[in-house]
Amino acid sequence: MKVLLAPSNVANQSTSIATGLRGLGHDVQIWNYGPSPNGFLVDREFNPETPSDYYNILEASLHEDFDVYHFQTARSLIPDRGGLPQMWDLPLLRSLGKKIVTSFHGSDIRRASHHVAEDPWSFYRFADIPCDEEKIDTRLAIIRTYANHMTVSSVLDAVYAPDAAYIPKSLNLNDYAMSALPNPSRPVVLHATRRRATKGTDIIEAGLEELQRKFNFEIKVVEGACHADLIHEIKSADIVVEKLLGGDAGVLSLEAMALGRVAVARIRDEVLNQHPTMPIASADPKTFQGTMAKLLTSPQLRQELADAGRVYVETTHSANSAAQKLQEMYRSPCKRVSRPHPDWGSDPSPRKLESAYARIRNLEEKLARNNTSLRKRR
Repeated sequence: MKVLLAPSNVANQSTSIATGLRGLGHDVQIWNYGPSPNGFLVDREFNPETPSDYYNILEASLHEDFDVYHFQTARSLIPDRGGLPQMWDLPLLRSLGKKIVTSFHGSDIRRASHHVAEDPWSFYRFADIPCDEEKIDTRLAIIRTYANHMTVSSVLDAVYAPDAAYIPKSLNLNDYAMSALPNPSRPVVLHATRRRATKGTDIIEAGLEELQRKFNFEIKVVEGACHADLIHEIKSADIVVEKLLGGDAGVLSLEAMALGRVAVARIRDEVLNQHPTMPIASADPKTFQGTMAKLLTSPQLRQELADAGRVYVETTHSANSAAQKLQEMYRSPCKRVSRPHPDWGSDPSPRKLESAYARIRNLEEKLARNNTSLRKRR
């Protein structure tokens, strides 16, 4: 099969998927809109600006004659431009017999209101992250109409798309050579971040500085590093603290384990139920210092976790494992499209939102008048 992975290489997942699929004999290309912020490898980079630019990219994909369009995040090749509805390429691709798969990676499917309500350590409590839930619902409805399959890369995101399959995040393990812990007597603790508030960076830094008064170790904080530099930093560390917020292991933790390093991240029970052998030192803001104290004072514990980490990633998060699951999806029969064209093809306009807010205010004022009238009658 000929497979297109587009329009963004999220967390290097397209690279891993492509490696696994190529190993199974498939022809795969990675197309990216704009430069990769982390220096991830892609086959073609596009910088479209006008509706014609996007149309030309779609035309180029049809010329390549891909069998499968595997979209990463809640996007397709065509955004909302020039009065045309977003993702209008999806019904066209389906009419041409193309398979469509959409993989969600977190904020493209996650609803902040739900996340905050059910998670006391939700990063939405600590970070000002935009979350347009109406836009998410609109895009999900379009994708659900036309996609043959949907996937999520975290157990925690299944609640937002119950009909999506869970395919764990993956790594091309050939790029990660395991090595011995480099600093057994004075361990190096690394924390890497791009958005401090989503990881709990301030809490991590404060906790490590407090621990440094009691224990002999080195602190290293890296912000905004490209992928190659980040891998170099992980190799020089003994313990990698990914995050204290959220609730699942990210790609950074998987990379640390693949390289034979100890990973620290907050892991929720739902994730552990799915992956009971995950050898991560789980910690939240309240338990972080206690968890770190155990790691810093026990070289044996660090070594046990480091050894188990590589085995776990090989078993659960390999590129080949993800590719096997996706190949099965790609080959499965097509479902029928439930309707010929969605009547919700564009994101809610500001005018529609203003109108909705005006109706809400009118209803609130009417309710207030009715309550006042009732009190006077009493």
